[in-house]
Amino acid sequence: MVSELIIAAELTRRALFTGAVSGAALPTLHTDVTPSYIPETEKAQANGVASLDANALIYVNQLPPTLATLDANGHVYESQLPTDVAKHNELVYNVRDYGAAGNGVQDDLPAINAAIAAATAHGGGTVWFPVGTYRISAAIGNTTVGLTGITLAGAGSQNATLKVSNNTPVLTGIWYSCTVVNLVLDASSLGSPCISAHVDKTHLERLLLLNWNTSGINVNDGTFSDNGGLLNFIEQCNIQQNTGTGIYTCYRFYDSWIINNNVGATYADLSIEGGPVRIIGNHLDGSPTYNIELRGNKRILISDNILEGSRKQSIIYTMPPWLTSDKPQIQLIGNMFSNGGKLAQNTYPAVSIIGVSSAARTEGFSITGNTFACDDVGAGWTYVVEATFARTIAAVGNQWKEGHMATQPCRFVTCSNTEVIGNHADNVVKTT
Repeated sequence: MVSELIIAAELTRRALFTGAVSGAALPTLHTDVTPSYIPETEKAQANGVASLDANALIYVNQLPPTLATLDANGHVYESQLPTDVAKHNELVYNVRDYGAAGNGVQDDLPAINAAIAAATAHGGGTVWFPVGTYRISAAIGNTTVGLTGITLAGAGSQNATLKVSNNTPVLTGIWYSCTVVNLVLDASSLGSPCISAHVDKTHLERLLLLNWNTSGINVNDGTFSDNGGLLNFIEQCNIQQNTGTGIYTCYRFYDSWIINNNVGATYADLSIEGGPVRIIGNHLDGSPTYNIELRGNKRILISDNILEGSRKQSIIYTMPPWLTSDKPQIQLIGNMFSNGGKLAQNTYPAVSIIGVSSAARTEGFSITGNTFACDDVGAGWTYVVEATFARTIAAVGNQWKEGHMATQPCRFVTCSNTEVIGNHADNVVKTT
């Protein structure tokens, strides 16, 4: 049916275009009632317009000879379609066409897997979820060879929900050059994350993540692949607060972006290992222990984020204990920090930098142009920056008048090569 409609539209378009460009006269109007279509003798005219029958299908005898061969199902062979006519693998695979009900009762996993298999068989494509709730009895994904070139896309503005009925992630396995967009992922509070996967050149976009445990998104932790995964985007997702970490990445996740998300959590909004990773424009809130936990990193840019409501530190960097040399190159630029330290007021700094020892120091932190402020009842950091066993720290041009409760804004213990200048309201440093 799709092929016939495509051919009809294409022949009509070409005929009209050819007639308009060439200036050729339109065919003589026929007054015959029967047949109600252009006679076969005129089908070869350059400006002839193919007619449709009562079912909007083109008459077979009006097809050009190169398109006239049909398969056993009465469809034109794809290999005979003009090059600018959409092929099968350029079309959308609607999960309803494969038996999905989307009623929240039927197990739609077999239908979804069938749609993914059909797209995969044709080199990739978009698997489309109309409005509805799609109950699945196991995770979507392939844990061995993975999925390549697949887009899972929901209709409307997050009006299609994938909801698990067992203790399993919604999405799992290996995803190469894939996109998951505009879906609601519901882990049903059964103990699993919404996403536990290995991603490479993959986009997770405009997702709403609900009722997860341990982590909302857990990527590249070595469960499915020990390879690196790069050029990934986690963007414009809304990860509603549940128990655990909002986004958890391991060192295999690098050269990637976490941008413009809203994340709530109880442990860390973001827990990041490795790098390079760009963390830009996120709203990190809820009631987390930390807004961002850095667990040993390389080249991390944290810029233009709103970080609020942490129970302890807003950002904590911990040097891995097995390293003797550590140059993570962390930049905190233009962020807004607010209302942290709520677990115990005047106990925790806003930013902690922790090395291993005086012989194994971490180095290379730039803290520039940020705003630190606490005005909620019960909120309040001791220092803006507290560092131990570190070197080469620059805090320049920050606004932190309401950002600390101690006399000095910064405290450096067994540190060297530190610079604190041009900040409002002061640049006093306490050293130990």
